[in-house]
Amino acid sequence: MSLVYIVKKDKEFNSDSAVEKVAAQTGLTLNILSKKELQGHVGVLCKTDNDNAHELCKKAVLDNKFDFDVWANKSFPTLKKKGQVCLDMDMTSVQIEGIDEIARRLNVFDKVSEITSKAMNGGLDFAQSLTLRVSMLKDGDASVIEDVKKIMTETDGLDVLMKTVSDNGWVKGICSGGFEQLICVLEKKYNLDMVCANSLEIKDGRLTGKVDKRIVDAAVKREGVFELQKKAGIDKDQIIVLGDGANDLKMIEVAALGIAYHAKPLVQQTAPFSINYSDLTAVALLLEMMS
Repeated sequence: MSLVYIVKKDKEFNSDSAVEKVAAQTGLTLNILSKKELQGHVGVLCKTDNDNAHELCKKAVLDNKFDFDVWANKSFPTLKKKGQVCLDMDMTSVQIEGIDEIARRLNVFDKVSEITSKAMNGGLDFAQSLTLRVSMLKDGDASVIEDVKKIMTETDGLDVLMKTVSDNGWVKGICSGGFEQLICVLEKKYNLDMVCANSLEIKDGRLTGKVDKRIVDAAVKREGVFELQKKAGIDKDQIIVLGDGANDLKMIEVAALGIAYHAKPLVQQTAPFSINYSDLTAVALLLEMMS
């Protein structure tokens, strides 16, 4: 038996029609368990006797057969038990690439953003790319970090997801190749239980062009997920991870619900689940429907 979750950010979304379309494209026999709406999202949860539902739905998603999001799995996390959600920062929790915006204010945006794009698409080693990009910030006025904080826009639905899990005793973390100096805004606002991220070295008000602790790459981000799990005593089947870049794949693969969020092509292909037609509210909605 498998569960199939169908969702879209569209108040007019016809979930019955979507169920029929999924059944037609995958050959699955779907029985509707429940329907629910949340913050402009319409979701429907179904069950099927087919144990291969995940593979069938994933293939149809990658073949662009749907204009809505579809996830299938033998089970999903629930608010009935304590759980854990870990998110990437840039382009997942907020809609900026932090280092690119710092670079923009230091007049090295073009060089830095080009390297960022290659790294996020899996074309460059992340640690090497970060070292190179940070070096380009050398001697820059560290006050630009405050300017970037002012233009950080939260991803739609982040507040809904954070409230949903917080109200139910879940632990929350950000595992990011970005910087603590920016993540602290969300850490304070949402009372995060863990931040695993890089930190820019600053001396006498200037960026030194270095980070001041070990580089948080894909492997370290995965370690962050495990450390929070161990600290909080979370069952593996209650871990949710979301990210958009190639350096998120290692932590996505260890989650019970690992989601590529409006992600780069490599991440879309590799991650078990993806969000392309919804925002972070879709995760909160599924948790409510499972509970």
